[in-house]
Amino acid sequence: MERLTPAEEQVMLKLWKLEKASVHQILELYAEPKPAYNTTSTIVRILEKKKFIKHKPQGKGFIYYPRISMIQYREYLADYLLKNYFEGDRKAIVSHFNKSSLNELL
Repeated sequence: MERLTPAEEQVMLKLWKLEKASVHQILELYAEPKPAYNTTSTIVRILEKKKFIKHKPQGKGFIYYPRISMIQYREYLADYLLKNYFEGDRKAIVSHFNKSSLNELL
């Protein structure tokens, strides 16, 4: 698995929410100004090449499904964060988030 770009993450978040969708349905979840259809379609194809989603034909178009769950990607990101930003030190990452949470409450 690899990290997604911010644009890819936005598409995946919408697809995870919808569970299955066409490009038009994904676009409906964007706030204005919405990205162009062609831009979103290109991102969907990239996600398919990266094996994050799959498609099935429906009518003249396609319906897209996540191949990777949000939980799987969240676990990957947490592991990436731990290894690359906290040198694998679980106590350091927990301490960081505990401090961050306390600061938000104050």
